[in-house]
Amino acid sequence: MPELDRLASAAQYRVEDLEELTEDTSNTPNVIRISRIGLRKTKVADSRASVDAATQASRLRYISDFLEFFSGYVGATLCDAERKRLEMSTSFALKAFREHIPTVSKRAKLNARIGLSEQEQHRLLEVINPESSLNPWTRGYVRKRNWLLIVLLLASGMRRGELLGLQIGDLNAEAPKLRILRRADTEKDPRRIQPCTKTFDREIELARPVMKALWDFINNDRRAIKRARTVPQIFVSDEGAPLSHASIDKVFFQLRSVFPGLPMTLTSHVMRHTWNERFSEKAEAMGVSETVEERARNSQQGWSDNSRMAATYTRRYTAKKGREVALKLQERLDALTNKN
Repeated sequence: MPELDRLASAAQYRVEDLEELTEDTSNTPNVIRISRIGLRKTKVADSRASVDAATQASRLRYISDFLEFFSGYVGATLCDAERKRLEMSTSFALKAFREHIPTVSKRAKLNARIGLSEQEQHRLLEVINPESSLNPWTRGYVRKRNWLLIVLLLASGMRRGELLGLQIGDLNAEAPKLRILRRADTEKDPRRIQPCTKTFDREIELARPVMKALWDFINNDRRAIKRARTVPQIFVSDEGAPLSHASIDKVFFQLRSVFPGLPMTLTSHVMRHTWNERFSEKAEAMGVSETVEERARNSQQGWSDNSRMAATYTRRYTAKKGREVALKLQERLDALTNKN
């Protein structure tokens, strides 16, 4: 039960915010012993914020289902008396474990995460411009790198882990395209917690100016860092090490801290929401049908053909269209009222 309690507690945090309190002697650096889980110490306290209740609940349900399955799997190898004792113990333990699952209201959507408005996006790009006096970073390399990674997030809608996993070899040298690939526990990645791609492999086409800026960064700014020349990952620190999840979180934490005019909810994942909302707006302006738009979005985001994930990432756009329809209804009501 103590291990299950610690596991339930850990489920409210992101994996990269957890660390093992004792050295792991195994050869699998991504394995974390449940009994020794603790919170990673960091100066950026804001980056250790809990995941939302829905994510925590989903994790705990999956864990509970797996433990129940595994108990049954082991029980099948035991004699009747031992199997019954195991079933009783499992039932008691999982009942207590499931008490940790938070209640998630399907109605509580007012504070759900949304993308940036056009004005907020413009303000963000104005602040992070490498030549801007508003830019919060002092070193030229860091200014250029942080500007580029945020532009890439806005241009592609990729996840933070996908951005960190990008390698120079993923870029097409003959066309403005890059590949987002799933890589699990690659030997060429020295990070203890390796970034991962949660969606399907896919190819993304970038605007030529964005691709040109990316190659310019690689061939000039990044190349000037000698230790980075042996690292396949594109985004590295000014010492040549691949950036971590915490590094990306720190970029957005610094932006939120220095410029109160930017949304306090500004994170790398808000860039993904922003891309999806701009995608919906452009699709509507181009007259793209809903079916084609849905398939095109799923392809661009690496989702399955029948995925319904778009609803999660287009809340602002959906709310806007809902308001427009509601106001039209009210105009009709006003017309009927005035006649009377």
